[in-house]
Amino acid sequence: MTKKYQSEQLMICHQDAEALYRIGAISEAEMQEFDRECLVPDPKAPRQAPARQAPASAYAGPRKG
Repeated sequence: MTKKYQSEQLMICHQDAEALYRIGAISEAEMQEFDRECLVPDPKAPRQAPARQAPASAYAGPRKG
């Protein structure tokens, strides 16, 4: 299946990320993030819920004292 990219610039970023993934420099989860950001979504693919992220207030920083 041919990949469709959102732009030429994102195609270059995605191809670089694929090279990094192949040599183990980035994880599968990171590669999937590049897929979501760079590729045009396949209308036939089932939709997935977005990944959950912790709220910004979840990390209070280092404790003092």
